Formats: sequence, C-alpha cells, structure tokens
Amino acid sequence: MKFVSILIFSFSVLMISGCTIMDGNAIVIGEARSPISPSQVRLYRTAPASFEEIAIVSSSAGHDFQKSSSLMNAAIERIKKEAAKVGANGVILTVIKERDAPVVVTSYGTAVATGTGGSATAAGTATSVNRGDAYTRLKGVAVYVP
Repeated sequence: MKFVSILIFSFSVLMISGCTIMDGNAIVIGEARSPISPSQVRLYRTAPASFEEIAIVSSSAGHDFQKSSSLMNAAIERIKKEAAKVGANGVILTVIKERDAPVVVTSYGTAVATGTGGSATAAGTATSVNRGDAYTRLKGVAVYVP
C-alpha cells in the first residue's frame, strides 16, 4: 500500500508542478575583462557615445504560472550576470521578446497500481491548469563603457 501512495503522490506532483526555465550565455567577441558584480552592469537601449564590445549575451526566463513582470526582472538579472562574468559594465539591448500566453490547458491523469503480497488497488486523479508558455528573452551586446 505504501508503494501505491508514493506512486499517486509522485504522479500528482508531476501533474501540478510548473516548469521554471532560467538560462543565459555569453559569446566573447572582444577582449574579456576581469569579472565584476552584476549590480555594476547598466542596461542601454541605444549605444552610449563611447564603448568597447566584449561579448554577445542573452538570457531567458519562463514559467507556467508567473507574471510577465517577474519574468522580465529575472531575465534582466540573468543578462547582467552574464555580462558581469566577462567584465562588461553595460549591455546594449538589441532584442526584447515577451510572451504571456493566455492559453488554458487542463490535464487529467489517473494512476492505478497493484501491490504484491496483497490485493490492494488504488487510483488517483490529478488536475493541472497551464496558462501556456509565458517567457521573456533578452539579447544584447555586452560592452565596456569608460
């Protein structure tokens, strides 16, 4: 019977849990500098008067149940972290892509198990509502501004 309870619990958690995605990377195209704190990295929508290109950076954040403002903040922190790793004190944002999908998908599932050493059978049903794949993606050029 313990096996059956574990199986039903595991299935329920799998059905109800949302998927969190946080990703980022940097491709060095110039001369990398010593890493700095992400809090020292500034975001630009237009290029500053003088700068040195260091890397192409990107970040993304996504979750089934978060608001787009939370995703934007997470993506900004991630792109600053990637820029800071290569010593850039700025990021010129070139792409800002958001999706707050209002799609509602309901999933139903049933797990049935029979334990050995007895004839115990149990069934459980889990329901999951998924708003869709909400995400924020940022791309830019990590720069050093004197």
